[in-house]
Order: sequence, then C-alpha cells, then structure tokens
Amino acid sequence: MNKILHNLMEDLVIKQIDHIVDSFNCCKCEQCRLDIASYALNRLPAKYVVTTQGELITRLDSLDLQFETNVTTAITQGIILVGNNPRHEEFDN
Repeated sequence: MNKILHNLMEDLVIKQIDHIVDSFNCCKCEQCRLDIASYALNRLPAKYVVTTQGELITRLDSLDLQFETNVTTAITQGIILVGNNPRHEEFDN
C-alpha cells in the first residue's frame, strides 16, 4: 500500500477561493488564483495527513468557526494584494 503525504490545507484553500473570489471584482484567471492560494497557504498552518484517519481528524478541525475565519481572512487578504498587483497586464475574468 502506497502512502502519500498531503497538505489538506491546500484542498481547503482552493475550495474556499472558488466561493470567495466571486464576491470580489477581481481577475479570476488561473495565475491570479494560484497567487492568491500561495499567499494564503504561506500564512496558514499546514495540515499534513498520511492516513484516512488523520484526514478525517483534520477535516473535523476545519469545521471550527475560528479555523474557517482564519482561512477566509487569509484568502481575502490574498485577493486584495493580488488584485492590486496582478502578475499580468490584462484583467481576465
């Protein structure tokens, strides 16, 4: 059985970006979305798992209101920063 190490925080951030970025008038291109994710992930604690049990425990942690607030705040800050400093010339939607 092959085990892999995975940061569940990546999944949570990518999933939340889809919902949060729609609330802003900003570029939604792949480059900007990845820049926002990078910004947020560098400011949030990693949630590494190897086993199914570890994944379930970490997913339960993600239900905590403060945890969700921290993820939303980091993504929102990333959207503002990237929106003010996109790494491309045109505004892509």
